Amino acid sequence: MNSHMLANRMADESTVQKEIADKLISALKEGGFVLYAQKIVPLGAGDKRPFREILVRFREEEEKLLPPGTFFPMLEEYHLLPYVDRWVVSTLARWAQAKQSGGQVGCSSVNVSADTLRDAKFGDYIQKQIEAAKLPAGTLAFEFAWDTALPRAEALKRLQGQLKPLGCRFTLAGFDGSEPSFGFLKSFTPDFVKLGYSIVKDVDRGLAAVERAESINSRCHAMGIKTIAEYVESKEVLEQLKLIEVDFAQGLAISAPAHLQ
Repeated sequence: MNSHMLANRMADESTVQKEIADKLISALKEGGFVLYAQKIVPLGAGDKRPFREILVRFREEEEKLLPPGTFFPMLEEYHLLPYVDRWVVSTLARWAQAKQSGGQVGCSSVNVSADTLRDAKFGDYIQKQIEAAKLPAGTLAFEFAWDTALPRAEALKRLQGQLKPLGCRFTLAGFDGSEPSFGFLKSFTPDFVKLGYSIVKDVDRGLAAVERAESINSRCHAMGIKTIAEYVESKEVLEQLKLIEVDFAQGLAISAPAHLQ
């Protein structure tokens, strides 16, 4: 391929990328995204208020029957996730404000991207939304994947320091129970830890898996951190998690994601 053809190809790719980025930005402004929620249920006595993880879908995914998350890599590639995360917070704040008069809203947990965590003004934006909607403490939680949180510990601690006084809670997802992961918990103490698939998947199949999950669960509790088991896909796993006193569970054995109502 000669240099002229290469330049034309690169120009074409750049045009397509810009068109996709513009389309996604327009979707944020014009209702092209929709919020879903998946229940997080308590497994023992205690707080029975509704608890849910908030998920985002692009309407075209539904209309064209595309798998959830099809457009996520594009949003990430074009560094649009901070815009999406802000849209989620503002939309959720309005939803919670409207629902408050009808009963308990409970807690909604928002996933935060790595690009958003780099945004020094994201905490200020959340604070404005909370104050404008007059949201009570415990209405919003923010979830960070392990691989997002670890290299950005200082930014995460700053955000936590700003939002904790406003009643926001924090979740570390994808926790594997390794010694380095527990070391990280000492510097960033979240309210919740999500026990990853590797911890949860075999608790109904063998004593070693049960003992490992129970040990990790107990260590989290000793640090004052509540546990959420992810990927709970059978009643047998759910019953075993109750026996070892995991605090919450989430997965298809409980409920699939559904439109936020």
